[in-house]
Amino acid sequence: MKSKVTVKEVADYLSTVSIEDDQVDGDVFKSSQEELDAYRTSHARRFCRSLQLIQQWAPPVHPLRILELGAAPYYFTTLLRRYIDCEVVGVNIEATIWPGADSGKAPKREVSMRQGEAGEMMKIPIHVFNIEKDPFPFPTAAFDMALFMEVVEHLAYSPTHTLAEVHRVLKPGGRLFLSTPNAVDMRRTLAPLINRSSGFHYSGYGIYGRHNREFTVKELSLLTTACGYRVLDSRLENVFIRTHYSLAKRLPFQILNLLSGLPLPYLRAKREYIFLIAESTGQPRWAYPESLYFYPHLYPSGEQHG
Repeated sequence: MKSKVTVKEVADYLSTVSIEDDQVDGDVFKSSQEELDAYRTSHARRFCRSLQLIQQWAPPVHPLRILELGAAPYYFTTLLRRYIDCEVVGVNIEATIWPGADSGKAPKREVSMRQGEAGEMMKIPIHVFNIEKDPFPFPTAAFDMALFMEVVEHLAYSPTHTLAEVHRVLKPGGRLFLSTPNAVDMRRTLAPLINRSSGFHYSGYGIYGRHNREFTVKELSLLTTACGYRVLDSRLENVFIRTHYSLAKRLPFQILNLLSGLPLPYLRAKREYIFLIAESTGQPRWAYPESLYFYPHLYPSGEQHG
């Protein structure tokens, strides 16, 4: 990876990226270009920080073999291939399908991305399955690193199966890179004070299109440790770019970010995004901490997963 990649460089490159052929979702994303433009712009800083942290914490292997969970809409996949010496295998579930439903299409598909000023084509292999319940269709110890970016908050039933299967397919000492919005950021803290809900909107993309359960950094550390990982680093940062908002809407967020940017422990815990890097240790564990789960005895054990 280039050592000094900048937010502007990431944003400029992503402005040249588009989905050309999508065997997973057809025209679902291709027909939402305005929404995708807002997404790539608002997340450019997060993408940049993620690249920097992956460079810092990735195992010293070249090329890296990376498993990317929830790869759509493939912007970060293209960044990985551009800036890091790696092979990327993506995982998705179809955008509008109900959990447990089967579209009848092939489980292994491909997405073609047009990128760069020359419009070069990039083909991305995608495996389609439900990471909450399905066994991962990969052999044990197949990957050096797994990316779990902006996905855990979308899960509706349990992240434990996902974390245990990721552990299984990582090589010993392989790295998990997880990012997600902070459940107790400044906006969510203040929303009830003005009688506003901080809940997430329903989504036309389906049950996995909305945030079903958000986490604090302490909860994610507890969960990953219980499932057989050693947390190497965790941090909270303000990384969301809101240039697509009106000035009247943008100003309150700028004030909140200034407050949470102050070096006080309580305010630092109110930043927008969580980044967590963990290392697989020992054997995968299907753990259900009682502080996160009701009726944990009703969830399947590792033996039941076979």
